[in-house]
Amino acid sequence: MKKFLLKSGFFFALTIFLLSLFLMGYGGNVDYFYQKFTTPKTHSMIIGDSRAMQGIQPQIIDSVLANKDYQLPMLNYAFTIAQAHIGPLYRKSILKKLAPDTKNGLFIISLDPWMLMSRKSNDNNKGEFMESGRPPHNMSFVSMNPNFEYLIKNYNYFHFKGIFKKKSLLHKNGWLEESNLPKDSTVFNAWKKGQIKMFHGFVNDYVISELRKKSFDTLLKNFKNHGRIYLVRTPVDKEILEIENSFYPNFEKYLDSVSKSNNIPYFNFNKSLKNYYETYDGHHINKYSGKEFTKALCDSIIHNM
Repeated sequence: MKKFLLKSGFFFALTIFLLSLFLMGYGGNVDYFYQKFTTPKTHSMIIGDSRAMQGIQPQIIDSVLANKDYQLPMLNYAFTIAQAHIGPLYRKSILKKLAPDTKNGLFIISLDPWMLMSRKSNDNNKGEFMESGRPPHNMSFVSMNPNFEYLIKNYNYFHFKGIFKKKSLLHKNGWLEESNLPKDSTVFNAWKKGQIKMFHGFVNDYVISELRKKSFDTLLKNFKNHGRIYLVRTPVDKEILEIENSFYPNFEKYLDSVSKSNNIPYFNFNKSLKNYYETYDGHHINKYSGKEFTKALCDSIIHNM
């Protein structure tokens, strides 16, 4: 019995060791979120959905704003629209990841109407949220490396083929670098059509949640105790912007109101008639235009400090 226990213990320890090496070496290739939960608590962060996760690059911010007295480095704590709904669940995880001693943090919030939506069948006032049970909301430990809690709870998010393809890489700073870009207009238009179809589905099945808006106001008040906030509307193609405006016609008025009432700058990068930033599907800025967009965002921050 003793030999069996010793052998079992050795096998378990070896498995944990090998798994740890695997996660540390390839975690960024096999999962879009894992690395976000392996880094220390942060003083500055980017909040948003996949537009922000791919379109706002922390390393650019760290470089451009290095001497502006913010507590850097920046962490991209954005997720996809399936997880990144503004509300008590996301706010709880954000505050869990925020270092409590933060005094001069930089908080960039990329907001779009979809982050405020709720299923028509859900009663948010009764705690019914469609993002429940998904990362980051199901994570107790958000700063552990290796993070076995994530592996146990969110194994289904791992795509092990990513080890060989290496088309996507989640960096330690939370930025998702997507290298699988369309090679021609036919592929681009097909991907864009898929995004448009998805958003039309949102319009039919979801509504704007007043509770999420209240929770957003609470999050802003939390952040104001720890640093400066900048509210951003990231650029998308005209067709997708039109769907957003039809879903929430007063979204711009809402953002202007939030900006004024909380005394925080708001940058709308969709105001120009021409979109200067290239997307790979009409929705997500590609990694090359993402550099330019992040630099432009930094310039806006500098001009509004």
